[in-house]
Amino acid sequence: MNIDASSLLNFLLVFVRITSFMVTVPVFSGRQIPARFKIGFSIVLSVLCVGVINEPIHSFSLGTMVLLILKEFMVGIVLGMVANILFYAVQLAGALLDLQIGFSMASLFDPTFGTNSQLTGRFKNILAILVLLATNGHHLLIQGILASFEWISLPAYVPALMDGRMSTFLLECVQQMFMIGFMMAAPLIGTLFIVDIALGIIARTVPQMNVFAIFPPVKILIHFLMYIFVLPGFFYLLKVLFETMFGSMNSILKIMGA
Repeated sequence: MNIDASSLLNFLLVFVRITSFMVTVPVFSGRQIPARFKIGFSIVLSVLCVGVINEPIHSFSLGTMVLLILKEFMVGIVLGMVANILFYAVQLAGALLDLQIGFSMASLFDPTFGTNSQLTGRFKNILAILVLLATNGHHLLIQGILASFEWISLPAYVPALMDGRMSTFLLECVQQMFMIGFMMAAPLIGTLFIVDIALGIIARTVPQMNVFAIFPPVKILIHFLMYIFVLPGFFYLLKVLFETMFGSMNSILKIMGA
């Protein structure tokens, strides 16, 4: 009877951690994936994990179970949030470009983040997801949540949730997200800034020119022409982004498991 109750509680705790991870991590948290598939995939992973986890929980009091469930929920949320924060750098770069080119007036619903995003941000986000799937990055995301059970055991508590180390690391992730996002958008933003100066000089020297009818198509044309040249650099920055994302997941596991 005790063995059955312990196994059931282990499954519940593993399921809570994996499910909370799935609702925050990139790709898997998108609304384009039905909720029933997320739950089914979480159940399959939980069954596989419980079979290799041998950590009996001796106390079955209500307070202990509530604390352990809350701990597992926070661990899964934080681990997925670290990856999601850094992955948002792609969306940030697209938003900065759309603001410069004028596409910010049009927006599309982004099922990955569940919000409205601009055209360039949506395009960059689709490219980033395709590259992540093509390079088996989603396997590394799953490996990250499975490795968390080695760093943070089920009966253990996580002091990092209360002492401020985790929040400090999340702020560092936000800083890296902004830095990578600006690096992705900097070449085109600099080019469009020079184009704005040139078009402004033309507008002053030729005042009879219809600025609002000629300049927006010219900026859009230059934007797409420059995109062809900077696209290889975008894929290199995606490589840097993914390395930073997986490294940050490893670091947050070390912080919570210390």
